Amino acid sequence: MHLCDPPGELRSFALISSNHLSHADADPSSKTIASELDATVAESLSLGTTFLLATTVTQPLCSELSHVIGRKPAYLAALAVFIGGTIVCGCAQSSTVLLIGRTIQGAGAGGPQALSALILTDLFPLRQRARWVSFLNISWAIGTIAGPLIGGAFTENEDIGWRWIFWINLPVLGMSVIGAWLLLGYDKPTESFWCLLAQVDWVGIVLFTASAVSLLLPLSWGGSYFPWRSPEVITPMVFSALGFVMLGAFERWGAKKPMFPPSVFRNYSTNFQFVNTMIHGALMWMVLYYMSVFYLGVKSFTPVITGVWALPATLTVAPMATAVGIMVSRNGRYRCFLLVGWCLTIVAFGVMTLVDESMSDGALISITMILGIAMGILIPAMTMGVQATVDKSDAGHATAMVYVLRSAGQCLGIAIGLSIFSSRLELELENLGQGKDAAQNTMKAIRHSLRAGGLEDIAMLDAVVTSLASVWMIGCIMAGAAGILAICSRCPVLPQDEAESPPEAQPTSAAPDEEKTA
Repeated sequence: MHLCDPPGELRSFALISSNHLSHADADPSSKTIASELDATVAESLSLGTTFLLATTVTQPLCSELSHVIGRKPAYLAALAVFIGGTIVCGCAQSSTVLLIGRTIQGAGAGGPQALSALILTDLFPLRQRARWVSFLNISWAIGTIAGPLIGGAFTENEDIGWRWIFWINLPVLGMSVIGAWLLLGYDKPTESFWCLLAQVDWVGIVLFTASAVSLLLPLSWGGSYFPWRSPEVITPMVFSALGFVMLGAFERWGAKKPMFPPSVFRNYSTNFQFVNTMIHGALMWMVLYYMSVFYLGVKSFTPVITGVWALPATLTVAPMATAVGIMVSRNGRYRCFLLVGWCLTIVAFGVMTLVDESMSDGALISITMILGIAMGILIPAMTMGVQATVDKSDAGHATAMVYVLRSAGQCLGIAIGLSIFSSRLELELENLGQGKDAAQNTMKAIRHSLRAGGLEDIAMLDAVVTSLASVWMIGCIMAGAAGILAICSRCPVLPQDEAESPPEAQPTSAAPDEEKTA
């Protein structure tokens, strides 16, 4: 590691927090912007998915580079890419240029999101790490809360416009660059830059990137742009499966310094938490994305009011994550939080299948609050569940894997939801005697309802509500599967911090399965 002697833990955390704040509120109201640029339905949906896809595939690269060239250079390089993407988005005059800018933004966002957690892993022992990881989520929650409200206010104000959703990030990003430059230490390596780059697992990076893109893209296409059995969907998924097999084989037998060390995956409890991390990311974005479809298309809310209605969920995430992180840091036990969090998630998604245009405001608020509480409980509990079940020497790689899988889950959440929603909507509209293009036209109507006041046809409203209920049902099934994995996982009690040395100097721990469990 090339991270050395930061001038105070608090200032280092402030740096990380400002960076996460800038990333959280940089994800604007894609439907509003696409409507202004007269984008197609496919381009409108791609504004969010391309950002998440780029974030997912670049996180391993940034993490791997930080292990070789140091946290500070990798962090600053990623911020520079993010700033470049923000400028492209702010200057975009077409949906194509905006998509390019969002992709560049996503590539830049992937680094700091993963490196922030890696820096915390470098600085704090395991129990203290639980508390600081929960604090880290406060800045993310603030950005999540402010993003829809600021974006909606800008897009509805013709004197300001949606471009300021991007421009407003530049001062915060500038402060992040200054803070990183001043506060992050750096040990100048003795080897040349090119020698360091030669140590990077480039083969693993290429295999992972190609495999991930080949998996996530067809998942977002299936059932909406192409039939599930079409060659456009099946062929890249087959290549993706082969690519991941090749990646596993190369990391196990071919890589000198593997990007994904096999030792990280040797404990079944760790792998269960990895799967649950992906499911958690999918469910969170499934709710954020498709509840906005309900509020905009069915309830006829404006973007600002839609952001306000998201507050019951977003306002509860940070307090619960902080409270759980503090409790875990004190007693070292987190199993009960995993079980409670997944039980609440199952209940919330199950009740959401009953949501329709006639449901009372109080019921909607209660459901979204339960979801926010559940999501907040699970964030620190699952992170500690991963770090407690790997060897101390693998903590950095395991932390990076958490963020990669969470981002991948976010992509899957939107893609799976889109496939289910569009397929069910097409079926419902066919039963109403509508043509094959009715589903696409309805989704476009939802996008334009930002200015038209929502859908007006009662039968169309019922079709949208029924289609969303199918999305919530799949979410409930996914949460149930995650709950079963949580029950089957072993959860070692976090050791006392006094017994730990800094992560870099820690010897390999005993097998986690031999430790005391909660």
